[in-house]
Amino acid sequence: MSASRNGSALMLALITIVVLSTLMVSFLFRIHLESDLAVRARFGMKAEHLARGGQEYAKWMLLKSLRAGNEPEEDMEERFFVAAKNLQQGVAIREYEIETREGRILVSITPETSRRNVNRLSDADWEQMLENTGVPSRYHARLIACFRDWTDGDDATRLLGAEADDPHYQDLELPVKNAPIDSLSELGMIKGFTRSILHGGRLDQFYNEPELQVTGILPLLSVYGDGTVNLNSANREVLMTVSGIREDQVDRLIDGRWGPDRIPGTEDDGYPNAAQAMAAAGLPADAQSTFSTSDLSWVRVSSVGESGPVRKGIHAVYEFSGNQLTLLSYQEGL
Repeated sequence: MSASRNGSALMLALITIVVLSTLMVSFLFRIHLESDLAVRARFGMKAEHLARGGQEYAKWMLLKSLRAGNEPEEDMEERFFVAAKNLQQGVAIREYEIETREGRILVSITPETSRRNVNRLSDADWEQMLENTGVPSRYHARLIACFRDWTDGDDATRLLGAEADDPHYQDLELPVKNAPIDSLSELGMIKGFTRSILHGGRLDQFYNEPELQVTGILPLLSVYGDGTVNLNSANREVLMTVSGIREDQVDRLIDGRWGPDRIPGTEDDGYPNAAQAMAAAGLPADAQSTFSTSDLSWVRVSSVGESGPVRKGIHAVYEFSGNQLTLLSYQEGL
């Protein structure tokens, strides 16, 4: 009887030790987790403030680019002067680094004409862009017609198009805008413009062809700009959407935009005008209205703040007129 009671007491003691140990481990883990969350929150606030500071720094750089001469101003860093000169020429600034005591900021400034204004694309440009992103040609006419019906000013339905009486819009109880789009998010409302068409992926939704993969048109587009393509900053994918342009011409354009030294980020970057860029690439002179070089009327500014392990980003588009910057769109997040 005594041995049985002793055994029970020992078991109870062991259970008590296990429970207390578990509670202690849980308590220590909670303290560690709360401490880690507090540290990340502190870094997050710093990163957010750095990203916002990057937007202001970019505005200052744009204003300086208006008056950038042949020599740096007194107390102006050489690399800042080069960046301002490049902006003056319409050359994009990518991940310009600013070190601070709280972390670092990466600033990118790109003329919005580095993308295609979706409201100004010709049917031929649409065809080229859809082909380049892997959309089968059998869907091109349908997508173009649906876009035209959404953005035109009437209720007449094009062949293969869709107006308000289409079941797609009636099922969604979605009115057709019948006006140019104001935001790229509107594209997702248009019949046929699925998430895959916009962002890339498999054509399973709507098209029921999951074996087909597309890359997405959204990174190539904007709702701002005069419709020209900036030859000093548009990337290869955007340049290849121009109807009739060849890969070898795009290669010469990109190679030549880095000036005689062929080194990006130096003072001689950028074509002085569209005519010279076109001549260097072998483009026909009658296509000059399609292109621009130094237009900063609309600019996209991306600023990333980094503090410790945390990164915060802000993406904004500004209209730049005279020495005034007007905010057109603003989005937080990497």
